[in-house]
Amino acid sequence: MFLSSAEAIERLVPQGTGLLAVGGMHMHNNPMELVRELVRRRRGVRRLLTSPSASLAADLLIGAGLVDEVATAYIGFEHLGLAPAYRRAAESAAINVVELCEAAIVHGLYAGAGGLPFIALPAGLELSDVSSANPEHFRTLTDPFTGDRVLVAAPLRPNVSLIHAIAADERGNVFFAGAHFTDRLMAMAAKTVIVQVERMAEAGEIAAQPAESVLPGFLVTAVVVAPRGCLPTASHGAYGYDEPGLRAYLKLARTAEGFTEYVQVNGMAPSEVTA
Repeated sequence: MFLSSAEAIERLVPQGTGLLAVGGMHMHNNPMELVRELVRRRRGVRRLLTSPSASLAADLLIGAGLVDEVATAYIGFEHLGLAPAYRRAAESAAINVVELCEAAIVHGLYAGAGGLPFIALPAGLELSDVSSANPEHFRTLTDPFTGDRVLVAAPLRPNVSLIHAIAADERGNVFFAGAHFTDRLMAMAAKTVIVQVERMAEAGEIAAQPAESVLPGFLVTAVVVAPRGCLPTASHGAYGYDEPGLRAYLKLARTAEGFTEYVQVNGMAPSEVTA
């Protein structure tokens, strides 16, 4: 099903979605066109799940006041600095932070995609404090084969996943260019999958891709064709991130007033929503 970003968010992301996953890693492959539409429509979510290293997409949703809880390991802008809206919301307790480590996100999505009740985590993670900070997602069990105590994580099964890929064919098969991070797992674990793509695929292009770079159409609920829709983050295989654009966001988002200005200047004010 091919939809505009407005149609996809209106039809497929209910107000108060229980668990919304947003793909991308660092400042790459953030599905910004879909995220901006969430902000325009004031479509709130109960819990936002990020990749192991989230950036602008998460910060924008949090700054807009659309997220009750965020399950994450990191939200920031790497060498450009911390995520201002996220930090402000966390420090003021405007948002509840559900602490996850990178392994719990990656393996949790793998468990969600595979229908597993839980998944064992690599040895050594039991030495961290993450499990005590978040007992909802972690347990310690006895390995039935060795008798050792192991740390396990809960499966992650998003109600909706928003991800970015480079291209889609007419049947909704999509493929990734460069790294797809945890995006493919987010799609495989989710009930509803909206994929933002740069373009339509050329004849035979999907079939020429490695299997692990393709997401088959039967897993995709809707495709949104949005050329340059990741900006100011990067789209692997298409363009790099716009550092001046990211710096402009960070400068304004230092304050709540500046964040509001950014939203208005960039066409995300609720009054600008069209049916």
